[in-house]
Amino acid sequence: MREIELPLPGRDASYRLVIEPGLRHRLGPLLSPFRFPPQVVVISDRRVARLHGAAVLDSLAAAGLAPVLLTTPPGERAKTWAVVQRLAKELLARGAHRRTPVIALGGGVVGDVAGFLASIFMRGLPFIQAPTTLLAMVDAAIGGKTAINLPEGKNLLGAFHQPRLVVIDPEFLRTLPRAERLNGLAEVLKAGFIRDRDLLMRLHAAGTRVFADEAELTETIYRAAAIKAQVVSQDERESDLRRILNFGHTLGHGLEQASRFRLPHGRAVAWGMVAALSLSERLTGLDPAEAEWGRRLIGGFGLLQSLPELNPKDVMAALRLDKKRQETGVPFVLLPRLGETVIKDGVPMDLVAAVLEKIMGEGAMGK
Repeated sequence: MREIELPLPGRDASYRLVIEPGLRHRLGPLLSPFRFPPQVVVISDRRVARLHGAAVLDSLAAAGLAPVLLTTPPGERAKTWAVVQRLAKELLARGAHRRTPVIALGGGVVGDVAGFLASIFMRGLPFIQAPTTLLAMVDAAIGGKTAINLPEGKNLLGAFHQPRLVVIDPEFLRTLPRAERLNGLAEVLKAGFIRDRDLLMRLHAAGTRVFADEAELTETIYRAAAIKAQVVSQDERESDLRRILNFGHTLGHGLEQASRFRLPHGRAVAWGMVAALSLSERLTGLDPAEAEWGRRLIGGFGLLQSLPELNPKDVMAALRLDKKRQETGVPFVLLPRLGETVIKDGVPMDLVAAVLEKIMGEGAMGK
């Protein structure tokens, strides 16, 4: 079993990430050292619950726990105050208290909703992440960010609430649709772009065959997750270094919001990374040949398919509501070289608009 320690200096909330195929069948024993009370609440979306709920509940029950399964709708429509309120009332009805652990079994949306609920219910419940998507395994389940959406924007209500443990079972990906696996590869690519050029070269060599090789897939997840953990350990609350994890996300979130979330997160981030590569050429001296290699690598995984019809004004309006914005403009994570980052504060909105126009032209053609 591969392990990654995520220490949080000055806190007693340090935790582990454990990675190994088949861990869903050993979730109960993995929780034993925490000495939780018997009742354990598992929150999952309906599809994941149907596929994997029984195996997880059986593992917990075999360890002497009394698991309860609560479900949410699939997708971003679950990230609402109404869903959180309904789940909170179900916890109350079942007698949950401050030591009742909540397990998020699902992708990034489930982790966001379950984590946000755990952060506010009775001022905080123990929280475990059991991610079932590649995107969650390498990004969303690590670092304690939890949030729900408002009609005005994505993740505008949220809290930092670190998990006690992150349990990563690559076998969950066997039931993940191909489009969702590729969605998660955008976050793996992001990790390589910001911190690990060798990971980019490895992905370039493996291509989508990485999903057919369990050992290679596990190593890829480990390397990308380790990058996220290292960054979070040094900057838990996104005051400085952790901002590099937003590479591709600044414009990506704007595209998601403008599409009313019809554009999957991974593809939105992929187009956001293409935009960031173009801005890096102009603002931080990224070699045009490296930028083009990066664009081709992203496109080679099928992440740059046609964009849905979008209004550029809606994308720019979403950017202006971005929680990372500043008075002088929106900060972007850019690259002087592949594997190295610079945070460029106050990137002029007219330059962003010009790059947006360029990628929307490419997206309309299905680059």
